[in-house]
Amino acid sequence: MDLTDNKPAPAHRRGTSRRRVLVLATAGAAAVGTAWVGRSALASDPADPPRTFRSQQDIDLRVRSVRKTLDSAAPKDVAAWITGTGSAPGTVETEMDTQVNGLADAAATGLDTSRDTVLVSWVRTAATQRTIWDRKYEFLRTGSGGAGTFGVITDEIRAKYPTQLGSDPQWDPDKVSHRSVWEAMTSEERQIEILRTSTAPGVSRHHLGSDADFFDTTPQDWADNGPESANYAWLRANAAHYGFLQTYTAQSAKASPAISEERWHWSYAPVAEAVLAFVQANQTLIGDALDEQWAYDPARYTYIKAHWRDYMFHVNEKAHFGSTTRR
Repeated sequence: MDLTDNKPAPAHRRGTSRRRVLVLATAGAAAVGTAWVGRSALASDPADPPRTFRSQQDIDLRVRSVRKTLDSAAPKDVAAWITGTGSAPGTVETEMDTQVNGLADAAATGLDTSRDTVLVSWVRTAATQRTIWDRKYEFLRTGSGGAGTFGVITDEIRAKYPTQLGSDPQWDPDKVSHRSVWEAMTSEERQIEILRTSTAPGVSRHHLGSDADFFDTTPQDWADNGPESANYAWLRANAAHYGFLQTYTAQSAKASPAISEERWHWSYAPVAEAVLAFVQANQTLIGDALDEQWAYDPARYTYIKAHWRDYMFHVNEKAHFGSTTRR
């Protein structure tokens, strides 16, 4: 998620080898990582070509293999990786790197575009995600730690403050009328507004390394006839063959709680789905890890504390196997 935080993948992930160095991106924030120790059932070689998949059944088989790896590791280490303060098992990380880069390489070739324009956002640690969350929650102005407009204004809040918000599509901390509304909102209302397009630290799928944003993260550009429509058509036709699914679909926007559709956000399903199974089986462990992250100011996490499961679990879990247009 985090559609307004469109930062390119660091240069060490976009080198001539098109294989990223196996480290977490910090985006200016200190990464909190631990070395991974333990056995793994996976045996990917960094030099291996990306895996290809012909059906959802192929993906499901790989999910089961990754689940065995996670189940054989120390649960606290897995929880630290999932919540953004640790590292993935080495071979899982290698597989994710290979698949993300493989899809990006194929997209660059298939769409005849520069490779550097394909992968725009990838791994974010909990520390980075906290920076994003805090500046939005605190409604920081540009020049004072803010980054301009963000998110979308929900219909519920717009209906409460029609004069102040008008038809503005996004929140603007530099706009006086928006600031007056934000200051009048409760902590839970603020959290809900942020969560429509951005996740809290510890909950983001970008912590994993299995999820990446492609091409651009401006919602209107991905409309059916928008400038990204051809890229979306290519991803729909080809991403599943590399094991990817669109995480947040049109159905996500209709769910409760709602999450806006993101046509640019794709998950490597064998890892992302294995992680969901681990979280389902270890909810207390994950909840404790989240509480620890949010302890610095629990008041700004009251809503997500009660609903983090909804935001983790209410996602698309099936890949779209359409006709391929690979070259």
